[in-house]
Amino acid sequence: MPSNRYPLIARESWPFLFALLGMVVLAQFLLGITAFIVFLCILVVFTFLFRDPTRDIPSDPLAVVSPVHGIVTLIEEAEEVRLHSQAMRIQISMRPFDIFSLRGPIEGKVMEQWCSAPDKNESRRHFDFHIKSDEGDNVVTAIRLRDITRKFHVYMHTGERIGQGQRCGYLYFGGLVDVFLPIESKVQVEVGQYVNSGSSVLAHLIHSEAASVIQNDEN
Repeated sequence: MPSNRYPLIARESWPFLFALLGMVVLAQFLLGITAFIVFLCILVVFTFLFRDPTRDIPSDPLAVVSPVHGIVTLIEEAEEVRLHSQAMRIQISMRPFDIFSLRGPIEGKVMEQWCSAPDKNESRRHFDFHIKSDEGDNVVTAIRLRDITRKFHVYMHTGERIGQGQRCGYLYFGGLVDVFLPIESKVQVEVGQYVNSGSSVLAHLIHSEAASVIQNDEN
């Protein structure tokens, strides 16, 4: 199960940052002050890019939190092709300077994971995962990796439990993320809104029984 304990600078970036640090030291002694300043600035920029601050996870078991940092670019009803069902789709676009850690949108069991290379019509690599809550709610997160590296790490396994807002992976330089929720979910965000991974609430789950009661009351 993924751990909630992690450093403030993403561990996934350490080899690269240590290599940059070595170049800074070499530049100081071998290449002169100009090269030293250039490599030092590069090190500072990439240290900022690979930051991974802790998050305050909301104490709301029915909340669906954002799995990534980014801007909400689309909200619509759509078909979830993995589960062959109608769903509410919330799309989040990660920017190149956002935080790249991946978090679980809800607490539950990891039911399935899918990873596929891009085809001739799609340049981005795909990674999707399906979590089912104890109440039977299905949430699918679909990730399209950015073309820069198409590299990612995932620390969850099919069949294990994951916590709401729990860090479970890392997406180098981000990508485009779709979160598919039960169709009756109550969306809490709007297009253009900036969301933080693990702490921003995208929607609230409404169980089928509760949805029926609400519809009956409205009628």
